[in-house]
Amino acid sequence: MAPGATEPLLAPPRQQRRRRAWGLAVTAVLVLILFLLSASGSLRPRLFSSSPERVPLTLLAGATEKGAVCLDGTPPGYHLQRGSGDGANKWLVHLEGGGWCSTIEDCSDRRMTALGSSNFMKPIRFAAAILDSDQLQNPDFYNWNKVYVRYCDGASFSGDADGRAQDGSTLYFRGLHIYEAVIHELMEKGLSNATQALLTGCSAGGLAAILHCDDFSARFSQEVAVKCLADAGFFLDVKDISGERSFWSVYDGVVQLQVSC
Repeated sequence: MAPGATEPLLAPPRQQRRRRAWGLAVTAVLVLILFLLSASGSLRPRLFSSSPERVPLTLLAGATEKGAVCLDGTPPGYHLQRGSGDGANKWLVHLEGGGWCSTIEDCSDRRMTALGSSNFMKPIRFAAAILDSDQLQNPDFYNWNKVYVRYCDGASFSGDADGRAQDGSTLYFRGLHIYEAVIHELMEKGLSNATQALLTGCSAGGLAAILHCDDFSARFSQEVAVKCLADAGFFLDVKDISGERSFWSVYDGVVQLQVSC
């Protein structure tokens, strides 16, 4: 190449062929790795396996007599999937989340949804995170007894009062009674024999896990390993992006509605 001349923009044909060969080789290796993973099972649960069966809703027995009802007065419910093998005496109880209702209007509207009435609750699949029944996806808890407690009181399983809707009907703020009655029923169904127990919840359910952790733990002997896990259930008392403490009004509304004096 003459002095001062620039290098050619295109590589010589031999270098181009070499680069294409390397590219094809890398692609072939990646395809082979993906094939081997799927054949060994690592990708099989999501790509090839059939969806897990739906777990039916179990309505709380004697809910009305126990004062443990949803916002509209219907009995609350939960989904129970029995454990197996070395998980037969291990229990995971998950409290569903779903925000809060802090006004009569909001709580009244919830009565027409699964967040306020068991009339709208449907069977569910245990197919996500620590509730997953697939050993590859959830090796720690896949074969435990798993309970998904439905949320229908609007106050993180903590209310203990009644209210009056705009149409004159009763709003039942009975979250505390729901929690206590459901746990009592689960104790009779085998939770009392647990060797390990985990109380979890997400968002409003996560807050409920914090509120009820001590009570849940106290139901077992000291020999039982009991833990609580609050997923996104800790809400900081700080100003939001508008510079206001907007959660104050929300929680004040919840307390005024759902806590009897």
